[in-house]
Amino acid sequence: MLPAPQFPGRVAAASKAPESHMSLDQLRTPLRRLSLSLRKHMPGSVRHFYRVGQALLSKGQPSISIPAELFLDCKVCASRNDLVERLPRGGRIAEIGTQRGHFARHILGTCEPAKLHLVDLDFSVLEPDVANDPRVEQHNGASHEVLAGFPDAYFDWIYIDADHSFAGVSRDAKAAAAKVKPGGYLVFNDFAHMDPFLGKYGVHRAVVDFAVASKWPFAWFAYHPSALYDVALQRPEVPS
Repeated sequence: MLPAPQFPGRVAAASKAPESHMSLDQLRTPLRRLSLSLRKHMPGSVRHFYRVGQALLSKGQPSISIPAELFLDCKVCASRNDLVERLPRGGRIAEIGTQRGHFARHILGTCEPAKLHLVDLDFSVLEPDVANDPRVEQHNGASHEVLAGFPDAYFDWIYIDADHSFAGVSRDAKAAAAKVKPGGYLVFNDFAHMDPFLGKYGVHRAVVDFAVASKWPFAWFAYHPSALYDVALQRPEVPS
């Protein structure tokens, strides 16, 4: 029997000798984590003004065209709840970005995973019934770094709902791609450029870029009243 894999976020990393200085790249990661954590805990009104300012100061960019063959077998459903109910039950599932755990609770109740791995920067607001479910494992850390620690082809599907910037979603998609089994799924929340409250997202462009470059077809498209759709991409059984 193979030894159980060791996952990041569950055990402390080995200590390293202190560096005399940090490079710009080394500084970016903790600063990005701090920024995401602060935004996560902003009052709603403050978050709204932050989003408006961000939308006014940044320049939008459209997504590229998607080849028709990537939509040949795509199905449409009424909501993200319906979408995940149509994915494989049992097995290993990951939710990247969980916050209070409301959607994790839905996954636990309807998808009946053998194990649900939750990845987030902060679990302080995770609701106790989710945190204490024996099927749940929590992994604290940057999502792409935590994902890198799992074995390849480990998950049946991964739900990505973390950093919504283009760079963040691109990192998560790249890190998650090899971690789902052939025939498995990457599901992306908020497949949009912007929400009704002027929050600017890079999800749409990042997902389209990934799907086209990797030739992963769209398997599911879930409706949302505010046009914050969910989409599921399926990993090809045979590499393209």
